[in-house]
Amino acid sequence: MIVTVTPTIGDGTVVRWYYDADALADLHGIEPMVSASRNGVRVGTYLHCVPDEIMTTAQDAYEQLRRDSDADLKHLATHTRAGLFAPLVPVTP
Repeated sequence: MIVTVTPTIGDGTVVRWYYDADALADLHGIEPMVSASRNGVRVGTYLHCVPDEIMTTAQDAYEQLRRDSDADLKHLATHTRAGLFAPLVPVTP
């Protein structure tokens, strides 16, 4: 599972869950399995394919982002980018 936490201009912080490392090559145009922002939780696949713990975490993230659209949720990230078009790299603890 790959999780990214990204600041955006329009929606504040957005947390996105991707299926696996195949998404590492190029995330542009790939629909996340689930995303959470101040707008809500969006599911990009069949609900039965989303583990309950991801839905719970996404709902919790949404609740935090609803109160503060720039909430610091970096602790959820498994991967990050050094720049806009830089490749994803694993987050080091």
